[in-house]
Amino acid sequence: MVMQARRNNYEGQNNIANVVKALLAQNGFNMGLHRPNFVSALSEYVLMSELPRNWKVPKFTKFAGETNESTVEHIARYLMKASDKANNENLKMKYFPSSLIKNAFTWFTTLLPHSIFSWNQLGKAFHEQFYMGQSKIGMKELANVRRRAHESIDDYLNRVQLLKARCFTIVPGHELVEMAAGGLDYFVRKKLDT
Repeated sequence: MVMQARRNNYEGQNNIANVVKALLAQNGFNMGLHRPNFVSALSEYVLMSELPRNWKVPKFTKFAGETNESTVEHIARYLMKASDKANNENLKMKYFPSSLIKNAFTWFTTLLPHSIFSWNQLGKAFHEQFYMGQSKIGMKELANVRRRAHESIDDYLNRVQLLKARCFTIVPGHELVEMAAGGLDYFVRKKLDT
């Protein structure tokens, strides 16, 4: 290949690097593609933190960044799962990205490299990006959910299920249908029955 390169006229390409690039290009390797390398938003000293001997990284609940997910609840679950590791700020920060998926993980990868230095800074950035306001609703709001014009039954029930997940009180699934049909009247009848 080198002999062939010498025979070909490379117009002033006396630099061996240019010759190698030309040869690679001739053989189907595209040297023009430069894939970006991921550089974590966490500081170097956080990334170098190591788990104490015999500790394992727990399996964290995943946060995707969807509208029905609570950032407060996710952080609380994360800290509970982290248990003793939550006492070490560096470890708490280092493993937080492993609790993120989909949009949330993509968001994390777009943060400036080595720009996060504390747990409070990471938590603040996370909440600023994904916090959706009031994450819980009361029974009164749930009871007032009505089917929209031209909304399919399936779409309506899915919307009610999402709202139910944010409700302070657990409502059994079979009661959702009665509640949807009767609204607040359902709760009045329920109170009278008890």
